Amino acid sequence: MGVLDREAGEIHAKIVYWGSAGAGKTANAQVIHRKLKKDHRGELQVMKTASKPVARYELLPVELGSVRGLKTSIHLNTTPGGDAHEDERRTLLDGVDGVVFVADLRPDRHEATVASLEELKGHLGSYGRELEDLILVVQYNHRDEADENALDKLHRRLDVKPASQFECIASDGTGVLACLTAISKLILARIRQQADADELASATPEPAPQKAAPAQEELGSDDDDEVEIEIEMADVEDESAAGGFRLVTAGSAEIADGALRIPVRLIEESTGREIDLSLRLSLES
Repeated sequence: MGVLDREAGEIHAKIVYWGSAGAGKTANAQVIHRKLKKDHRGELQVMKTASKPVARYELLPVELGSVRGLKTSIHLNTTPGGDAHEDERRTLLDGVDGVVFVADLRPDRHEATVASLEELKGHLGSYGRELEDLILVVQYNHRDEADENALDKLHRRLDVKPASQFECIASDGTGVLACLTAISKLILARIRQQADADELASATPEPAPQKAAPAQEELGSDDDDEVEIEIEMADVEDESAAGGFRLVTAGSAEIADGALRIPVRLIEESTGREIDLSLRLSLES
């Protein structure tokens, strides 16, 4: 599990992208590798399973730079799909700090998605852990291929309480980096809290005047719990990946108080985020 080594000035953590075959785990890894700047990620390694038939999964080292003066890195793993590779999936959960559960929103894949979640719980149990013991983020993928009813239905069937959840289209990168950023912050905050608690527990108490008591509160302050992470995107030629915007109309124009008001909407190509604006043009009498 996650390690904070103050002497070496380093933090190491592990994230596993878990889901049924075809849910979008590989697409997530590829998007992250493509969009992160080179100094924030290593090589995307395609690993082969030892079982037959051979399957592939990905390993991607992600470097978050210095977080509170500590060099911080995360190993991101995907998992191979298929019944023949259950042992490899279980092995990849060893020492995991957080899981991005990639839930396939396509209606014909709901059964496989629910089965994948149950497998995840079972394998964690073999390590003496439960889903609640780690940071869980649910990524509802293939959002463009399902309606709201499909999302609500799958959400009820999964019946989990994730730390965060996202609606994504991993094939074009929508929501992928937001998901990675969220789980990274949550994991690093937990590692710091645990390290501080361990240090406090191992410290030998020393007599101190009563007025010095607030020193213990300082370790658990809100400032310590807040972890700042900035994941930078690479410069890419693809306008959508670079954060381009598309302009669309957002209603009918109207004239009021001697001005023409035109509602417009900016849509960020990479995330689908919408920004509503109003153009106001003065009219001459």
